[in-house]
Amino acid sequence: STQSTGMSAWAEVRQLQEELYNVQLQTAKNKLSERNCVAVIQRLVSLGWLDVLYSCDGKEYITPKQLEKDIIDELYVSGGRAAMTDLAQTLNVDYSHIERKVTELLSRDSNLAIHYGELISKQFFDNLALEINETLQETGLLPLNQLSREVSLPVTVLAKELTPRIGDIIEGTYDKKTDTLFTKAYVERQTAKLRGACSAATRPIQLGKIMESHSVTTSLGHNCVKEMILSGRLHGQLQGQSNNPVFIPELYLSAQNQWADSFYEQNGYITFDMMNKKGIDNPHSLISRYEDAIQVPSGCISTRLLASTQSIVEECIISNSYIEAIDWVFDWCRDGDEKKLMELVLKNVKPEDYRILPSNTIISVSLLNQLLNEFDSKIADQVKTDAGDPKVVTSLKKFDAAASLVSDAKTKKGKGGRKGKKGKVRDDDDEEYKPSKPSIGPTFLTIQQIELELKGVAFMVDNEPKEESTFGEIGEMLKKQLDERYCKELDDEVRRRTCKSSKSQQKADEETINHLYNTVILCEKGLKVFEENVKVQIEKHVLKTLCTDLAKSTFSILSEEYECPFKGNDMKMDKVVPYLPKNAKDHATAVIASVTSGSTVEQFLEHYTNLTDPEFTQLLVKKLDKKKERNMIFSQKQSLLEQLKTEVKSPELLNIACNLMFIKQHSTLLHVPGRCISAVIKVLSAEASPAHREVLDTSLAAVVTELKGDGQMEEGTKEALRSLVTEVLFGKQDEME
Repeated sequence: STQSTGMSAWAEVRQLQEELYNVQLQTAKNKLSERNCVAVIQRLVSLGWLDVLYSCDGKEYITPKQLEKDIIDELYVSGGRAAMTDLAQTLNVDYSHIERKVTELLSRDSNLAIHYGELISKQFFDNLALEINETLQETGLLPLNQLSREVSLPVTVLAKELTPRIGDIIEGTYDKKTDTLFTKAYVERQTAKLRGACSAATRPIQLGKIMESHSVTTSLGHNCVKEMILSGRLHGQLQGQSNNPVFIPELYLSAQNQWADSFYEQNGYITFDMMNKKGIDNPHSLISRYEDAIQVPSGCISTRLLASTQSIVEECIISNSYIEAIDWVFDWCRDGDEKKLMELVLKNVKPEDYRILPSNTIISVSLLNQLLNEFDSKIADQVKTDAGDPKVVTSLKKFDAAASLVSDAKTKKGKGGRKGKKGKVRDDDDEEYKPSKPSIGPTFLTIQQIELELKGVAFMVDNEPKEESTFGEIGEMLKKQLDERYCKELDDEVRRRTCKSSKSQQKADEETINHLYNTVILCEKGLKVFEENVKVQIEKHVLKTLCTDLAKSTFSILSEEYECPFKGNDMKMDKVVPYLPKNAKDHATAVIASVTSGSTVEQFLEHYTNLTDPEFTQLLVKKLDKKKERNMIFSQKQSLLEQLKTEVKSPELLNIACNLMFIKQHSTLLHVPGRCISAVIKVLSAEASPAHREVLDTSLAAVVTELKGDGQMEEGTKEALRSLVTEVLFGKQDEME
């Protein structure tokens, strides 16, 4: 019964098909107009029963499903690649419908992709990979930029899509740096060429030349050589620029290392210049292999060679001798090497046991002292002669007087001073302007005369230096100490001869004390023109210098009057106080406090006047009257004018000029520290013409620049400063005439 029921149902279906077929063959009796059809479609769309898209001309409808089918069909017909704009034109629908439908397809189908406005299927790239593989097998290599021009797709897209197909569809390798495809056979041929060429090389050769002569692709050649070196198939290394490196065979490197090792072992040193001439490109790494090497700027030196040099230098110092640079500095050394080598050679020697001359000659301090002693008899003979010479005595007194009035020349050398190349403390860290004492005192011998005397010393005759300049350098080092010895002995001899009686000694002491006392008074008078902050600095300077000298001279006389056991170099002011009368002790203590921690010169003068009261001392201290005051100022002015003519050092010249102009303006003396020179110029400029101010400012700027080590004052500036002083003191030349 079931079978019969199925048969009847199937018969009904066949009957309905035939009826439908017959209906379709019949001509319609009633036709709808186009307008009615449009209305029906719109009605169905508005009711949501039908979803259609309009064609570009609005005469046709298409369902979204049909549009999707048409897009897929068109993509198939186009070989798996179709432009979005072409699809919109071919299917006669708006581009936005195509774009929206393609977006839906991409979300569902991973085999489709959009690249630069084109819809491309996986099949397209599969077919392209097949074509590429055929071409690659024929040519051996295929650059993607060439393929990019042929298929009109960017290299990045091709690399992204073709890379997964390498080894599957494409039989070859891919170089990411050059975006090139190679076959395995092609790579092997290139590698074989390079291996043969590099293996035959005995000297460094540019890899680019090898690849050019054997027609090897540049990027592939670099990679092949690197891989062969890493795998050990090729012995050598690449150095230099990555785009054109140099291949250095291991045989050549081995020969270089053997030469360097042999030279260092035989000579105890090796320099970078030597290794560079031999073609060694990384000498620092080569030097690091030597365990006993000490590196210097130009190369390295072995510890055994250094120890030999150290023993020579140390033996020289111990034996109270000297050694010239030619005997201990190697001929291959440069300036930087000499400095480093000197540090190494002298590290075990105490700095106070030797001195270093400008030519790097090392001389024992004991030998210098011996050479100084060789001049003792000559100094004694010359002192006896010069002590009776009025000119020499006058020069000595002028030096002492000027040194007390002119500002101190040199910055005090504190703990911060650095050692210079000659072993002397340098002051270049202190930028404060401090003019030096005028060098007008008597001198013993010139450097040339000292040099001649040294040539006659027995030790120097037996150990004559190889360099002629050594005598001059030793003489220059001895000159200062010889002059100091000579001046000290000359001063002692002059004092001994002049101090024949206590009365004459007392008169001389009174003159010295009164000169200093009135100098302090005149300098204190000049303080009133300065601003308060500058005045404080100048007063401290006057207290530390002139007032201190006056106090020491006075206490020295008091120590003799009251038979104090502390005299001469052993005399200290606070040690004299207990020997003074009871009423004078407070005044003495007040004077000491004024010069050590006081703040005003006026206070010092008050305490000093109380101390020098006739009640306590026979020393007659009195102020100058107007006439003697003018004479004292005039005498000081004349002394400074003489110094102005001969002075060549810029700081001292500016200091002397300011002193003279200040005397002219304010009729009193000036005694200021170097750091206050700018304040003095400011005071002078207040009454000066614009031209005069310009000369002063220019001179000050030149001195500051010179002290910083950035230049020297020009001779024209010095002459302008001298002319300014002459004009201020005496008026213009035409006016004088």
